[in-house]
Amino acid sequence: MEQRRMAVEGFRGGRYNVLVATDIAARGLDIDGIHTVINYELPDSPDTYVHRVGRTGRADEVGHAITLVAPDERHALALLEKTVGVRIE
Repeated sequence: MEQRRMAVEGFRGGRYNVLVATDIAARGLDIDGIHTVINYELPDSPDTYVHRVGRTGRADEVGHAITLVAPDERHALALLEKTVGVRIE
């Protein structure tokens, strides 16, 4: 828990430019000024996807979400797009 706190504080304070987190570690993070979120893999649910990408562009800021999708995840991507109502390019 101490490592997580130190990592988050370092990111918030500008000491670190990149924060890598698992789904579990990312829960409850509330950090302003996140401009880019990269999903290494397709989230397992639409709620998780919205939660992750919602970290970007807060308070009328512009943000970007990049999701890496493997060929075998294309069907899951199509379902996610349909459920969320957004075309993910």
